[in-house]
Amino acid sequence: MSLAVIAAAVCVAPALPRAQSPRGPGVNEEFGTIAEGYTSELVGGPIEAAYRMFSAPDFAAVCAAARAGDVRSLRAARARIDGRVGVPVPYTALEVDALDALGVLVPKVPIAIESEIESGVLDVRQDHIGSDNVTPKAPGSIRLRIRTICDAPGGETFITLDVK
Repeated sequence: MSLAVIAAAVCVAPALPRAQSPRGPGVNEEFGTIAEGYTSELVGGPIEAAYRMFSAPDFAAVCAAARAGDVRSLRAARARIDGRVGVPVPYTALEVDALDALGVLVPKVPIAIESEIESGVLDVRQDHIGSDNVTPKAPGSIRLRIRTICDAPGGETFITLDVK
């Protein structure tokens, strides 16, 4: 799927197939994209993310510069984070490292942040998603999927957002 298709989405929807190697994490129809960005720059550091960060014409160069082809896995510093109804959760609360085959950090690799579609916990209407955050609208738990989006082996990890 081209990033132009992602940018045209009007609400969270299942990610459509993209021209990505079948070796990577690929599409999971139970999740929809809410943001895109980069993995942490330092081990255990925050991600950098926003509603939309990449343009299709430059994406291959961005992936090459990030050494995305070296990534074999993603690792979340924390498997669970807490949120409160009505209080925006900044994407920087997510701490995700990209690792090569030896477990060495590969900094700032392009990623998508996705949320479970069948959940009423987050307010994921396009006109309600903040540029650098998402707001819980109901108590409960929701899984966030963070995955690499370059045409490379890549990886994915999951973080549960517990909302009170």
